[in-house]
Amino acid sequence: MERLLCFPEPLPEESLYSLAVRYHRTVANKSYRRTSNELFGTYSRTCGSVLPCCLGHLSQRLDGQYSVSDLVETRTLLPLYKPFVNEEAYGAALRYMESPQGTGLKMRLGITASGFLKHASYRYCEACVHHDTNKYGVSYWHRIHLTAGVCTCPHHGHVLLSVDFPKNGDWRCMLLPEECVGTAILGYPSEAALVVAEMQYWGLINPQRAQWLVQNGFLSWRLTEMGMVKRGRLMEQAIKSYIDDRFLRCVREREYRTLTEKNEWVMRLIRRRSRIVQPFQFYFLLWLLKATVDQLDSYVPIEYAETADAFPPIKARHNLVSEAEIFEHRRTFLNDSQKYCHDKSGYFWLYHHDAVWLKNNTKSHCRTGTRGCRIDWNGRDKELSGELLAARDSLMARNGRPVKITKAAIAKNLNGKYNFLRNISKLSRCSKLLDILVETEHDYQLRKIVWAIKVFAIPKYCCKSIVLRLAGIRIARVTALEIDALIDPV
Repeated sequence: MERLLCFPEPLPEESLYSLAVRYHRTVANKSYRRTSNELFGTYSRTCGSVLPCCLGHLSQRLDGQYSVSDLVETRTLLPLYKPFVNEEAYGAALRYMESPQGTGLKMRLGITASGFLKHASYRYCEACVHHDTNKYGVSYWHRIHLTAGVCTCPHHGHVLLSVDFPKNGDWRCMLLPEECVGTAILGYPSEAALVVAEMQYWGLINPQRAQWLVQNGFLSWRLTEMGMVKRGRLMEQAIKSYIDDRFLRCVREREYRTLTEKNEWVMRLIRRRSRIVQPFQFYFLLWLLKATVDQLDSYVPIEYAETADAFPPIKARHNLVSEAEIFEHRRTFLNDSQKYCHDKSGYFWLYHHDAVWLKNNTKSHCRTGTRGCRIDWNGRDKELSGELLAARDSLMARNGRPVKITKAAIAKNLNGKYNFLRNISKLSRCSKLLDILVETEHDYQLRKIVWAIKVFAIPKYCCKSIVLRLAGIRIARVTALEIDALIDPV
């Protein structure tokens, strides 16, 4: 395969599409189709995507100077998703981008279902354009600017401009940022947009550290430090109320509108349960919880605090405290008479500033006594027994064709419906009463025959088959003698 000799040298954080545009200009091709065939060996319609395919052919044409892995890690947005997918899914995504067939990759990563694609556009920062032109002689597309949820430049803090390609065209016009007319995608720069952009940029250039941070419970640590976890359980209502208040303090345009309409996604993300998480959702939630990039850099879980397995912090902690302050918080914690460690004064301060000491002084702490039952099962059993009898009487008193007395029929007439059946083992009186109240098929047929005799005024010597038909009985579970006794009682 012939080697590409005019492929441009990649610039810092330049996207693969930007490289393709600069190559297109260097060799003076007349159409994108020709450029695509030269770079990817086919007419690839994914070159303008943040997750392009056909990278195997491009790597070969570059004579191995850049491997597929190098192109993906440094020129696309796939590293941003690395912390949120397992190794198998990430390897499959790499193979998709290497092969000529990348159809379905965005769907597999949950990008299509997220609803962010409708806000996707080519974006650039005017300050970056001036900087790049002065330093490198050309402006280019930064991959971080093409990320969902990045509405301000993480380097300059300016609101990004969205490109309107000329003549209703698309990215196949092969233009650079300085050649495009753009409109601001936000009405004003906001704290949320700026912090989220900085965090996403941090995650893009530090995918391994971001993966370690996600897998070692940064969200749980942050919620615990904020007092949103009590005795190991999430305070769901408190979290939702806090999140709703924070929604009012952030921008509600573009992608942010999708996330600020409802708060259900917050608990789904915190609990996760094997769902694919969108990076924008994760880092926006971190802003909602008032996390900072410095905290992402310096986070070390308590179980790793005294081992060599901890991921080394990139920056030193900024919250250094004196020995006297540490001693005072330890003393307050030890003197507190609260039963549970989480309720003692200074627990969360020590968790953040003195994790090793806190771990050593709480790992042997055991709960004393047993937790008493908060439900009076005996009283509930007596109360529910009366409700069961009332439900049976209500069914028996109904007008029209008789209804069979079953557990389901009785449960439908209760306030809690089927809930009591889940705890029937704790309701002994109700359990015995149900065995008495529930009708057998034989008793039910007898009751239907009595109803038919009363409603249709069946004569004394009526044929037995007519009696069964009027009673709605197909397969008789009663004898002829029993029917005679009901028609002509002695």
